[in-house]
Amino acid sequence: MLRFFQALLIISVAIGTGRLFGQQRNFTMEEAVLRQRGSLWPETLNQFRWRPSAPMYSYMRGNDTLRIAESGSGKRVDALSIKALKREFERIGVEPPDSWRGYNWVNSSWLQLWFPEGEVLVSADGRRVEMGWRIPEGADNLHVSPRTLGAQAGKQDAPPQQEWLQYNVGQRIELINRKGERRVVTADTAVGIVNGRAVHRNEFGCNDGIFWSPNGERLAFYRMDESMVAEYPLVEIDEGVAKAKPIRYPMAGKASHHVTMGIYSVADDRVVWLQTRGAADHYLTNPAWSPDGDFLYLAELNRGQDTMRLNCYDARTGAFHHELFRETSPQYVEPLHPLEFVPGGKGLFVWQSQRTGHNHLYLYQESGKLIRALTEGDWDVLDTHGFAPDGRRYFVTGNADNTIGRDLYGIAVSSGKRTRLTNQKGYNQVVVDLVGNRFASFWTAFNNPGGVYIGSLNGGKTRSLLMAKNPLLAYRMPGIRLVTLKAADGKTELYGRLITPPDMDSSSRYPVVVYVYGGPHAQLVTDRWLGDARYWELLMAQRGYVVWVMDNRGSSGRGFAFEQPIHRQLGEVEMADQMEGVKYLKSLRFTNPDRFGIHGWSFGGFMSMSLLLRQGNTFKVAVVGGPVTDWSLYEVMYGERYMDTPQENPDGYARADLRRYVKNLRGKRLLMIHGYIDETVVLQHQLQFLNACIATGRYEVDTFIYPSHPHNVRGRDRVHLMNKVTDYFEEYL
Repeated sequence: MLRFFQALLIISVAIGTGRLFGQQRNFTMEEAVLRQRGSLWPETLNQFRWRPSAPMYSYMRGNDTLRIAESGSGKRVDALSIKALKREFERIGVEPPDSWRGYNWVNSSWLQLWFPEGEVLVSADGRRVEMGWRIPEGADNLHVSPRTLGAQAGKQDAPPQQEWLQYNVGQRIELINRKGERRVVTADTAVGIVNGRAVHRNEFGCNDGIFWSPNGERLAFYRMDESMVAEYPLVEIDEGVAKAKPIRYPMAGKASHHVTMGIYSVADDRVVWLQTRGAADHYLTNPAWSPDGDFLYLAELNRGQDTMRLNCYDARTGAFHHELFRETSPQYVEPLHPLEFVPGGKGLFVWQSQRTGHNHLYLYQESGKLIRALTEGDWDVLDTHGFAPDGRRYFVTGNADNTIGRDLYGIAVSSGKRTRLTNQKGYNQVVVDLVGNRFASFWTAFNNPGGVYIGSLNGGKTRSLLMAKNPLLAYRMPGIRLVTLKAADGKTELYGRLITPPDMDSSSRYPVVVYVYGGPHAQLVTDRWLGDARYWELLMAQRGYVVWVMDNRGSSGRGFAFEQPIHRQLGEVEMADQMEGVKYLKSLRFTNPDRFGIHGWSFGGFMSMSLLLRQGNTFKVAVVGGPVTDWSLYEVMYGERYMDTPQENPDGYARADLRRYVKNLRGKRLLMIHGYIDETVVLQHQLQFLNACIATGRYEVDTFIYPSHPHNVRGRDRVHLMNKVTDYFEEYL
């Protein structure tokens, strides 16, 4: 665990180069916003892929060239450029793109590319380009059947011949094969029906709506009926007369959508529907197929989100087969990952659960009998990478050795023995090749731009492919330090990031800007390059501000025990912890306690407004984006998980309703920013708060609307946004 961090003045070191630039400069806003993850981020190997069944890997060099190199030596063996392939693209009647927009290896000899016209297959030697699927007009949401006829026939070097391409046209789910035969899976026309797309507003790990069986013989899909959910008015203004584009938005305590799951049999050309149990508005999550494709497993969660049942269904009939087990919690249960069967494991599977306060792995029999916990302790399994082909080991990313870092581990299925496979301390993001028994780590650390290295899943030595240089040597760098504090409970460790102006005069007092999120599923302070600081934070420090970021209880990366104290009282525990950060800031001789500002977006907007309005005169200025001001206006799934319903928890909702604190704006300044077509935190949050300001005679609030943006502001318009944020602090702080 990281217990202590020393201050690091970045300007005093030249990582990886041994020299400093003579004349250093400040960031422009365009650089800080648009180039952080581009040319000003430490160098890496973009779009890295392992080449199947070959000791090679591939990556992008620039936008138009794909390179293939040997794993052992790193020697480049081939390079494919869009320019060189232009004639082959023209031969098959496809307009050659300007750049590689993304690719995948489908076997050792062929690469798969997707373009507006459809799928294009490129041979690894660059000599052949073949047209794969042609996408029907109006189609989206593409999923290819896993069956590959070329591989089945033993023709490993032949173009892949996946049997079916699934796609959506509006409400319809359709299939097409390479012969041009089409199948219509669903033909709904009723308003409010959604087929084959992510449901439950992408909560509970629901990021897709299509699930092919391992053998490609069956297709499971979500069907969501939103007809009982009230339409919420949004308006699109980009072309001509403004048009109403309403969405179905289920607010806490009100009617929610009903989800069912169908299974389409390719052989029978028919759909059966799972005979699920429970109320119509329960949550069907994390579908998983049995290895033979005859059974489908679902994590079924009641609307109250305190009971989860893992159920098995017969994929041939849709009939309920058996319940494996259930999990309950007085706070909430949040299933996020489907079960995974152990290869050759005679019905054994691994399940992820936060039942002990941290996310860990549990080994079960198919009947639902628990065999053993595979992982345990004061750390979290953060990601999984699958089983070794023999089923003896399971590979995961976790933070057992670095609370704010990431490492790859191999877990022995027979005993739970954990072996760390990454050897660079910091934040390791890995690409694992299970068949090839290898991994690549893309790592950085707080004080190291990192690089790329590869290793064996058996452990042992690793080999560096790339050591990145510090990309910021031309800039006046602030001081950056990671700080460990105690939470308001007096025992839980919290991690913060402090950024101070370059060439700081310790006898002076500087204004402070606190950036906050503070809610679930986000972690802002990590052992990545510069502590995961946004370059806008560096820009603010260059302009003479002290910048502070801290992850309070309720945020991510530290387990259920760290998150759940916020239940039924959003804003309370989080504010108490953030005020411990404020106490630390005020103890520093170089901060001005009369000039504290705060900024945040979404949950961070709620937090920023809460701290401005509810913590006396601690903060003078707040700039908030897309803020939740009244949790009864927020969506069912997220809102009821953390707050229960307004009917069940009226006091909690009342305390978190920011309108009741409007009178506390006196002597402060607030800028509220919102996207006009925000489908996540609807504009009504801001409008109701403004009404409360008007009713109480408070004029210290300003507002700015981005007419064509949803919940956040992306692209070049983000430069405008961050200039707006910065200017407000410059004027009022």
